[in-house]
Amino acid sequence: MEELKNKDLKRFIEYLNTQNISENTKKNYITMLESFLNFVNGKITVDSVKRWLDYIRNNYKHTAWRQYFVPLRSFLQRFYPTVFSEVVEDLKVPYKKADYEMISYLDFWKLYRAAEKMAQKGNEKYVLLVGLAGIIGLKSGDIVNLKGTDIKDGKIYVRAENLVYDILPPLDKWLEKYEGKNVYLISTADGKPVKPSYLALMLRGLQKKVDIKLNKPLSVEILRNVAVGKQVIAQPSLPYVMDLFKYNSTKTIEDIARYIAENGDLRTILSIEVVDDLAPVIEFFNKLSIPIRKIDNAYIVSRTVYIKKGEKFSRLNTIFVVRNIDEWQEFIESLGYETKRKPNENYFLVLVEKLRVAFVEYEEV
Repeated sequence: MEELKNKDLKRFIEYLNTQNISENTKKNYITMLESFLNFVNGKITVDSVKRWLDYIRNNYKHTAWRQYFVPLRSFLQRFYPTVFSEVVEDLKVPYKKADYEMISYLDFWKLYRAAEKMAQKGNEKYVLLVGLAGIIGLKSGDIVNLKGTDIKDGKIYVRAENLVYDILPPLDKWLEKYEGKNVYLISTADGKPVKPSYLALMLRGLQKKVDIKLNKPLSVEILRNVAVGKQVIAQPSLPYVMDLFKYNSTKTIEDIARYIAENGDLRTILSIEVVDDLAPVIEFFNKLSIPIRKIDNAYIVSRTVYIKKGEKFSRLNTIFVVRNIDEWQEFIESLGYETKRKPNENYFLVLVEKLRVAFVEYEEV
């Protein structure tokens, strides 16, 4: 059976090498499959798979089942489809609802501004940490190992994970001077990398300086959820966001999307399409059975708003749907933009060159 076992493991490794997954995930998949093959001594049948699953369930907590089941599911589905069809229900892992803690878009910028003020006084560690986690979306392990040599031409290269991230404003101005230098971005006094636990202590200290509501201590994961959340808003495809941040499933992305829908202060961004006659447009989408939402005088399909020429908002290009409209107006004005708003209106307007934007507070969208 040793020959069969090695053959299966080799096939699985060759398959993994064709997939766009991180090296750490790949190593985990190989280790998990190797333990399975050793347990069944290379003999893969419905019975042997079920014995393995029983062994995992009886010896590990359900929170650990997933790391064993997912690689096996991938292996069986590709190389033993008949066996997979018999055990697919057994391979399902009961999800424990994640208690995701997130902060709003506006609260994130409160943190970033506080960190930036510290950087302007000479302590750049905090703005680098908040920006790398909340704007770029790096994990603790990525941040503590990040060097200036990992920065090139406006990109960050996380070599351990084989990932590349674009450097986004306003963090770019704080990273420019590190590019190409063989130094850790966040380091001890003698230039050595800090531990992830040190990042947690930094964020707890920053949290005390900024008035934001959280049930848990501020962490890199909470900030990273902000970066993921912004991609959820910007991208219509959850699998795209999943692949961008190298999640194994859409579960985390779905939880973040649900938070945005229920509690997020920046909920969605809509583009505007002006038409002479709405009737044929509505008829077209109805014939295709594409869902249409009507809000006031506008019809929303996916992330596009269709408005009749001359109607309210028809001269605009983009609508940001938000909560806490007063705070958003204050924030936009603090960035140096002039806003226009009539008393008691649930929206305000911003003109950026030829781009006309409205920030609207809608609960129905």
